[in-house]
Amino acid sequence: MRSILFFAFAALFAAPAISAARPVAHWDVIPCQRLKEPFKAGVVAFYDKPFYVEFTVNGKKAAKVTEPTMNDRTKVVEHWFTIDPASFDPSKLKDYKLVVGAKAVAEDGTSHKLPDLLLYWDKNDNLGSKKVVWIDQADGIDYNDGSKEAPVKTLKQAVKRAGDGGTVYLAKPGVYTAERIGGGNDRKYWTTIMPAPGLARKDVRIKGGRTGCDKLRFKDVNVFCDCEGGQGYALAGVDGNSSCWLDDCIVRNKGGRSVARTFVFGNKLVGYVTGGATTEMANGPCCKLVRNHIIKSISADAFTADDCLAINCKVIDVESSGVVDEPAFHRSQGLGGAWVHDVILANITATDCGCNGFIGLKLRDSVFSNITLETTGPERRFVSRYAWEMENVWFDRVKVTGQEWVWFKAENHNGDFTPTDVRVTDCSFELPKPEEE
Repeated sequence: MRSILFFAFAALFAAPAISAARPVAHWDVIPCQRLKEPFKAGVVAFYDKPFYVEFTVNGKKAAKVTEPTMNDRTKVVEHWFTIDPASFDPSKLKDYKLVVGAKAVAEDGTSHKLPDLLLYWDKNDNLGSKKVVWIDQADGIDYNDGSKEAPVKTLKQAVKRAGDGGTVYLAKPGVYTAERIGGGNDRKYWTTIMPAPGLARKDVRIKGGRTGCDKLRFKDVNVFCDCEGGQGYALAGVDGNSSCWLDDCIVRNKGGRSVARTFVFGNKLVGYVTGGATTEMANGPCCKLVRNHIIKSISADAFTADDCLAINCKVIDVESSGVVDEPAFHRSQGLGGAWVHDVILANITATDCGCNGFIGLKLRDSVFSNITLETTGPERRFVSRYAWEMENVWFDRVKVTGQEWVWFKAENHNGDFTPTDVRVTDCSFELPKPEEE
């Protein structure tokens, strides 16, 4: 079996009979937030032809954005508009919902409508719980009322008393546990768990687990797992019915990256990550959104997710150490031969990476833009390789050094790379050495 290897700087692959190309876009917004002040909601969108993004709120046209600009809320260059709660009459809002729509429309007639985004109008600051509950695992008592003077003892009781949308303050330095917090999967709003005023992220650590609670937002804390073998996770949900938001958090495995196959999110927990870092884990965060995040000292894949956005991130030091034989910067391989779709990786630098680069098959409607990947290791050890079908994928300003790039082709044609509307522009891939006769 031989492979056809290709050095690409500006190229186009297109099947003549079918055109799958369309804009690729993804929300850069955490859903289910309550809005009291003007809020800049954005979409990260790409297409190599002229296009614009039109926004709606509760079915009414809200904005048409033709060019991406810096959103100072997210620190991302994107298509965005401002939602001002003061402009809405709450009596005309069903359950105070703001259903935000976005559609990327291209001049060539193609378009892509994103799933609607749910936010809540809370101009009067009376939607959901506003309660603040204090927890002191050393001296608290779960029968207390949760005030600063009478804190509760466990996160389970604190989340219960805080209610849907409340806040939990971790009152003292130490280790807290998130296992079996409870609260169910019918919560509407984010409940925040964070250090109490006067404490910093370095002061509090949360041992993860299966929380049993939807819409938990961990803010400015250390989250860790203690997995010494096999496979484990920092936080887990229940069959994809719950979500978690890590906001400026540090996630790590207590025993380091080499002792187990560890994940940030497990059991189909829908995750969102903004800021912070993942370190001493096997894998980077596999989730819906990763923004302004650092992935450092891991031993497996940095990015693997379907229908996801990873933007403004850094990857530093990927090294396989026995747990995973072939780690990758990005892996797009669906279970059972399923398609991987709507992946956006943009504005990412990766250095000191002893791993494969871009690995996958059956990838569609995805964009990789402004990415620099520097790989290290024995000569020709690592590779970027795509096989099987690929539809509407754009590689733009992608630079990969230290490994070969392979568009796979076999003598028996089993698994041949079969592109439809695959575009490669302003890229630099390592030129492979010619095969010897």
